[in-house]
Amino acid sequence: MTKRERIYGLIEGKEIDRCPAGFWIHFPQECQYGEAAVKAHIDFMNHTDTDILKVMNENILYDGESKIMCLNDIKKFRGFSRKDDIFRDQMEIIKRISDCSKAEYPILATIHGLLASAFHETGFSGNFTSMGYCLALFCRERPNEMKQVFETIAETLMEFVDCSLEAGAEGIFYAALGGEKRYFTDEEYEEFVIPYELKIYDYIKEKTKFDVLHICKSGIGFDRYVKLKPTIVNWGVYTNQFSLTEGCKLFEDSIILGGFPDRSGVLVDGTEEEIAEHTRKVLEEMKGRRFIVGSDCTLPTEISYDRIKHVVEAVERLEACR
Repeated sequence: MTKRERIYGLIEGKEIDRCPAGFWIHFPQECQYGEAAVKAHIDFMNHTDTDILKVMNENILYDGESKIMCLNDIKKFRGFSRKDDIFRDQMEIIKRISDCSKAEYPILATIHGLLASAFHETGFSGNFTSMGYCLALFCRERPNEMKQVFETIAETLMEFVDCSLEAGAEGIFYAALGGEKRYFTDEEYEEFVIPYELKIYDYIKEKTKFDVLHICKSGIGFDRYVKLKPTIVNWGVYTNQFSLTEGCKLFEDSIILGGFPDRSGVLVDGTEEEIAEHTRKVLEEMKGRRFIVGSDCTLPTEISYDRIKHVVEAVERLEACR
């Protein structure tokens, strides 16, 4: 069974030969753009033998100079389109990877979600954990302005979806931030975020049946994401103490992706035998359910690709004996 047949068979509810595997990393800075990015993705897949080629997206929605720090800066939020270099550069990476690999791998394009993209525009990307609250404060003080901001960003992301699929991706990996309960109350989230997030995600599902919802960070209100009805869902099991089994109950119609912690733990510093044993336990927990073995989030940039390959090999051995 090919990797594409395995993934689409799982999505379509067909019998497949084994559980698929999907892992990803942020490549070193010198491998994030142009030909170096293309080569890094292909090398990763060749070494790890995983089933999904996820195209990383370092072309965040930011003009390179604006700083949005106070209420009077809200007017600096803007939309982007295929006319912008951000779009064109990412489309070129996707196209070149697709030209090299589409025959072998199902390809996911990464789209940073509504609140992630809004925060990127502030000019403080990388500081969401300490500064993400500012978006909630803006919404409380300037609700109508922020609703228009989110509408503009939603339109931008829907166009980015179109561009990614046109460039050769088959599916969309939607990386969502902002579900942390410490920022928005449930009522605020329902008013300010859900209408626009749902608009984007419904659009994704209209365009492709291969969609992955990644719920990033800790302290998450997971019920906030149920309305999106993702085909595949992934979250921080270990950072949220929200197990794969609990996720199956909440996202009852979704395929679950996960099983390994990302930044520490067995995959990062365990032995090959320990990695295999953890794989066995995860497969046992998810027995009889639609599942893709993966990790909570991106693995460390410097991780040995052999470690990821150990997971794939363990799955192949264990599933051959079922």
